[in-house]
Amino acid sequence: MRSRAEATIKRLGLAKSYPFPHHFFDSPMGAMHFLDEGPRDAPVLLMLHGNPSWSFLYRRFVTAFSDTHRVIAPDHIGFGLSDKPEDENAYSIDAHVRNLEGLVEALDLRDVTLVMQDWGGPIGLGMAARHPERVSRLVILNTFGFYPPVEGMDPEKLKLPPPLLLMRSRGVGDFLVRRLGFFERMAMPTAIGDKSAWRAVRHAYTGIFQSTVDRAGVMAFPRLIPTNTRHPSARLMQAETGPFLDAFDGPARIFWGMKDPFFPNGVLDAWRKKLPQAEVTELPKARHYIQEDAPDEVIAGLRAFIDG
Repeated sequence: MRSRAEATIKRLGLAKSYPFPHHFFDSPMGAMHFLDEGPRDAPVLLMLHGNPSWSFLYRRFVTAFSDTHRVIAPDHIGFGLSDKPEDENAYSIDAHVRNLEGLVEALDLRDVTLVMQDWGGPIGLGMAARHPERVSRLVILNTFGFYPPVEGMDPEKLKLPPPLLLMRSRGVGDFLVRRLGFFERMAMPTAIGDKSAWRAVRHAYTGIFQSTVDRAGVMAFPRLIPTNTRHPSARLMQAETGPFLDAFDGPARIFWGMKDPFFPNGVLDAWRKKLPQAEVTELPKARHYIQEDAPDEVIAGLRAFIDG
């Protein structure tokens, strides 16, 4: 597995920008790749990505914090250097949560600062809801974790934008997402405001997937977005992650790209109410992937938060 990961990093030309040893955990869905940098007895930063990214998204954060913290950055199954089961039906929010649970328990991570972006939110919060004694601090980066995601939305008739409805559809969605690589080739560039930054890293996000088989996990995520309370993702958020957030009174911090084309700013307003103790940094020019658009601002703010 390590040799395969090393070959992929070499093929993508990422040896300098992603110069980290590879680790693997035998999850219920296959080999789960993760970074594990820094002193083993240091405070833990657990950094979770979303769709269609991978731990490469946190490369600057790993370098910035590994002198003082133990930084764990996994690739969800179906992404990055982890195994990519080709059966889309194998992917669910609960399955992703169980994979992360297994990793956290195997490494016996405690006093965790949980850093979450995009689908990393419901996955990380699902783990936290089941192991609240392991999580001390929350860091929110353009993510979600409760249902409905915006106050006032009808939980039984959540409306999705037409492009997302198209990508969720059978046939057309499979052609766009699995065959053409719509998410990493077309959607992701619109969610990074700094076009020069995107050109510099495009190969890392598009080249990690090589075939329609590789994109089963990418295809699963848009179909895992709930539009009513009967959906398994909604049930998990209403039964587990939402109550966890309602009860959480520990330190929290929010960084938000204000030009996010995927998440309306009403999601940020909902986060302010869920975590009233959290200081909020609005990034006026950043879009969805703020780790690419505003890494220096987020790293500086995160350092002040965890040091304080």
